[in-house]
Amino acid sequence: MFRESLINGFRGKRILVVGDFMLDEYVFGRVERISPEAPVPVVEASDVTFQPGGAANVVANLVSLGAEVLPVGVVGDDPAGEKLIHKLKELGVAVDYLFCDSSRPTTRKTRIVAASQQLLRVDWESRDFIPDSVEKKVLGFLSDNASSFDAVIISDYGKGVVTEKLFSITGRLKEITPVFLDPKERNFPIYRNLTAMTPNVKETFHAVGIKPLKDKEAEEAGKRLIEKFNLDYAVVTRSERGLSVVTPKETRHVPTRAKQVYDVTGAGDTVISVFALSVAAGADPFEAGEIANIAAGIVVGKLGTATVTVEELREAVKDVMQDM
Repeated sequence: MFRESLINGFRGKRILVVGDFMLDEYVFGRVERISPEAPVPVVEASDVTFQPGGAANVVANLVSLGAEVLPVGVVGDDPAGEKLIHKLKELGVAVDYLFCDSSRPTTRKTRIVAASQQLLRVDWESRDFIPDSVEKKVLGFLSDNASSFDAVIISDYGKGVVTEKLFSITGRLKEITPVFLDPKERNFPIYRNLTAMTPNVKETFHAVGIKPLKDKEAEEAGKRLIEKFNLDYAVVTRSERGLSVVTPKETRHVPTRAKQVYDVTGAGDTVISVFALSVAAGADPFEAGEIANIAAGIVVGKLGTATVTVEELREAVKDVMQDM
């Protein structure tokens, strides 16, 4: 298990988040008929909400737990970008280093939901890598300022902000402060020199050719990840099987703590947020894995892009301790 006092250390930790910032749009309504134009349901919309998504959801998770967060990334010159910036400002986050790139749209995911069921998702995005001029600003800020933070999180959704040049500096950065990566399949060829990464089952299989369904497979996959990408350790997330924390010398498998699974949207964001924040607060990787796993169990019981609070985390910890 872990030291519960670690959760008290979350407040005030400074975390830098770089990656693909998105706007999550939810259109809620009800379905009572089928369209006469095509065999599809007609959703009578009743409400629209917006939430920070992708790397912005990582920021929201960290803020919810008391961290001081600085986002570094790109938005488009469009209403979605304005809405996303507004949402981040509402969280009390500075947006000075969300650079505007008018050549691309702000990534927006529109989900149509009826009777708590997601019917359709529409993505507005560019997956092209950001221009050299914008990349230079992102990398320049990271190089000059990483030492001012307790951890760096790279949130890669494959939308072009996470580039190969970033990993030419991560080896130096992780000597200053821990650097954690939530990976995307298309970019495995460019990853290297990190404190840890947090791939799921599908991503792990894509990266090292092992599907980590059983504990033994997860351990072998983690060791291959460490060797292939020059990691200090690996965190393999395994859905209903929990997660596995693998170091060169030891492996621990943490069973899932979810009481019910309602929506897995953003669960990976919560895992890397809470894991990195726990390490920043003084946790070893196994303690951080325990805390992150409990947090993920909370958010999958919520609808849509969700976060976890310190109070919810403390309550869930009490429940886990009672069950042990």
